[in-house]
Amino acid sequence: MSGEIVFFDTNTLVYANDGADPAKRVRAREVIREAIITGTGCISTQVLAEFWVTVTKKLKRPLSVELAREQIHLFSAFRIMPVEQTTVLETLRIQERWQLSYWDAQILASALQARASSVYSEDLQDGCIIEGISVTNPFNSLQK
Repeated sequence: MSGEIVFFDTNTLVYANDGADPAKRVRAREVIREAIITGTGCISTQVLAEFWVTVTKKLKRPLSVELAREQIHLFSAFRIMPVEQTTVLETLRIQERWQLSYWDAQILASALQARASSVYSEDLQDGCIIEGISVTNPFNSLQK
C-alpha cells in the first residue's frame, strides 16, 4: 500500500495508549509508526474528540490530562480531516446506504473525503469494501 492514505478509526489510537491488552498495544503502535514514517496516516476531528474522551474517562487506567493532550499534539503527524457540514451530509448518505451507525458512517465519510484507500478499524467488518475503501482490522491476526 505504498503511498496510499490509511485512515485510522479511534480504537487503534486508543489501544496504542492502553496497557490493558499488551498485544494490541504493540500492534497499534506498529501500524501508527508505519503510517507516520510513510506519511500516509489520516484521522478526523471526530477521532481526536473520541480519543480524548476514551483515554481520559473510559479506560480502566485513564491517561492523565497532560499525557492525553501530548498524544493529541503528536497526532499532528497525521493529516487531520475536519468534520464539516459536507462531511455530515456524506455521513447521512453512507449511513442510509450501508445501514451503519452514524459514527461508523462518519469515519467512512471522512476517509472518503481524504481519498483514503483503507480504514483501520476494529468496529467495521474486516475485509469489506465500503464506498471503494477497504476495511482492515489491524488486530485480526491477534485473535485466535
